[in-house]
Amino acid sequence: MELVRKNIHTNKLKCKSSLQINLNDDINVPDSKPDIASVMKVSGEVSLEEQKILSGKLYLKGFLFFQLLYLSAETDHQIHSMTGRLPFDEAIYLDGECSVENAAIRWELEDLSANVINSRKISMKSLLQITVTAEELFDESVCVSASADFPVCTRTNTLHLTSLGACKKDSYRFRDEIVLPSSKNSVRELLYRSLSLKNVDIRLLKDQFSIKGDLVVFLLYAAEEGEAAAEYFETELPFHAAIDCNGCDETMTPDIGLTIADKTVEVRQDNDGEPRIISLDVLMELQIKIYEDTSVEIIRDIYSPSMTLTPVFRPVVYENLLLHNTSRTRVSDRVKITDTAPKILQICHGSGTARIDDVYPTEDGLMAEGIIDADIFYITPEDARPMYAIKAMVPFQQLIEARDIGPDTVYSVAPELEQLTVLSSDSDELEIKASLLLNSLVFDRISDSFLSDITEQPPDYDALLKMPGMTGYIVKENDDLWTIAKEHHTTMESIMELNELADEAPAAGTHLLLLKEIMP
Repeated sequence: MELVRKNIHTNKLKCKSSLQINLNDDINVPDSKPDIASVMKVSGEVSLEEQKILSGKLYLKGFLFFQLLYLSAETDHQIHSMTGRLPFDEAIYLDGECSVENAAIRWELEDLSANVINSRKISMKSLLQITVTAEELFDESVCVSASADFPVCTRTNTLHLTSLGACKKDSYRFRDEIVLPSSKNSVRELLYRSLSLKNVDIRLLKDQFSIKGDLVVFLLYAAEEGEAAAEYFETELPFHAAIDCNGCDETMTPDIGLTIADKTVEVRQDNDGEPRIISLDVLMELQIKIYEDTSVEIIRDIYSPSMTLTPVFRPVVYENLLLHNTSRTRVSDRVKITDTAPKILQICHGSGTARIDDVYPTEDGLMAEGIIDADIFYITPEDARPMYAIKAMVPFQQLIEARDIGPDTVYSVAPELEQLTVLSSDSDELEIKASLLLNSLVFDRISDSFLSDITEQPPDYDALLKMPGMTGYIVKENDDLWTIAKEHHTTMESIMELNELADEAPAAGTHLLLLKEIMP
């Protein structure tokens, strides 16, 4: 007997583990920079140069790149900046199934602070959250038909599952130039830059997908003219690209994350020799997963009137996509500035990131709870502190409607900050309004058994001779012709023809005449 098989490419979550790394160090102010009076703002980005899992350990090597804005009382230009790196080389033990080589590793900078030790030294403290996700990618083999040189009867049903059409990484490089408007002074020194993505839209096409959105650029710089506060400039640059992805089409379900992996911001001179051109080189990283709903008829049982067949089943676990949607929630909050912060005169810039702290099932779906970390620059009325920066945390909670959430359900929620607006209601209070997108994927983990092999033996003629050649049978509740035919050594076709049945589901109480069949 030959079993015809079909392979389905799929994956399942094996484990997800979170780890924390503390990065602390004392940093000296470069000799070329003036003394520090107070820290205005610190921001950081993590770059992983090496990441691998070996012998149950996670090895991480990289650095934390930081930008520090500070105020100095020694010069006429009060706002200054310095940058640096905090290297790290860590080995962390992993538990269980997460200690596999193909696990995905993601980082998130949860906390970063800089405290002045003295005018020439600062203490940097940071908390790095590492998430390790191990997924098992495999080809699941299912039996769709059987052929033999003797009659066989097969029972099939339709298997619905989610197959993995694509799983890969890719990148997109965006290059552009910004020419400062005539109302802005030329750049003497670039003090701070912030780049973020906004209005990202991803759509599947035939053998490719499109990405488009806006790159939000905020620059703080010391001007060549004037000796007071720094100047700032903000703009949005649209981008659009088509990324090749063989095998995908509009009917599939995308799970594509777009993040800024690396960026270079440089100041160049224009045709008049003035530093007024900002050159941007941004590398965006794409984490690509594309799912496809698959339906296939598979063999669930098999027998033969002329041979004793014993099907062999093997246990399997697979995942079905229950839900993929994007829900929008609006968040607002009022934040009081601290007593030590200067009063607010004018808001310059507001940006932020959203993170999920917890997702848990409820009767109506999934409850997502998290925080929006907002970074705010504003102008003050003080000469000693002409500009200031603060951080604010805005909590959010959103119910994601999802049915059939059970103990074996696997879910993930990825937040995306669509819009952030910061207003000053008065000189010591901020009003923060945000629009947040929650991209949700919910999978049902199903335990099943698939036919893997069949053993063949000659029929037991002694047992068959003891069976009656003709039997009268009354159909019971939940009976089906397949089971009746198999137990009485006949076929569904024979029962239907002999009893003149119109369909394969006779009503309970129906009287059937069954004839035993023994085929050579």
